[in-house]
Amino acid sequence: MNINKFDNTNTLFFVSGMFAGGWMWDGVFQKIPNASNSFIMNDPLCMIGGSVETISGEIVQALEKIDHPVTLVGNSLGGYICLNVAALVPYKINRVIISGSAGFGEISLPVKLSPHRSYMVAQNLVNLLSFDKSKVTQDLIKKTAESFELHFKNIVALIRESHLLETDRLLSIIQCPIHAIWGRDDVITPLSDILDTCRQFNIYLDIINQCGHSPMLEKPDEFATLVDSSL
Repeated sequence: MNINKFDNTNTLFFVSGMFAGGWMWDGVFQKIPNASNSFIMNDPLCMIGGSVETISGEIVQALEKIDHPVTLVGNSLGGYICLNVAALVPYKINRVIISGSAGFGEISLPVKLSPHRSYMVAQNLVNLLSFDKSKVTQDLIKKTAESFELHFKNIVALIRESHLLETDRLLSIIQCPIHAIWGRDDVITPLSDILDTCRQFNIYLDIINQCGHSPMLEKPDEFATLVDSSL
């Protein structure tokens, strides 16, 4: 019987997007051998609060209970939240890994929001997020629709704030390495919007082909390999 044991201090703290819960990391976190521990936020950001400040504060409180620095891994708005937390508590963060992060330009979200048509809104949104439409399952749509039904006011507030977010201020003060993993076909936060910023702030960039806004869902094996190499 072969057993691999990895002795290291790499602890990952996964931050989901605005609508998705911790389930979005199910295909990833167990495939990262260089991570000794993983902490996954189970709640979608819209459940935690209606502003970046509120959500960041909750994550800071959670990190204070961990007795060593962590690597933050965040998708979409969660990516920006990770950058904000790294600026707030640099002593708690080893590195930040972002994907499809907000704050690199105005977010393109041509979906009409409505609290009364949550399933239809979720279906349109999930299709927009995905390059590979075969990844759009009924379970994924249902989970996204539940977020709209329960936390619509927070979602509206977070989307409005997302249009105003800028990363330059955060990137100028963050002390740890930053690794961006982007879907080449992301139409929400297009790859073209981040290239100049990555060059300016020396952000290491990996691109996943034939992939949209959430590589951890569409290309979990490739995403996990890139996270592992970052560690």
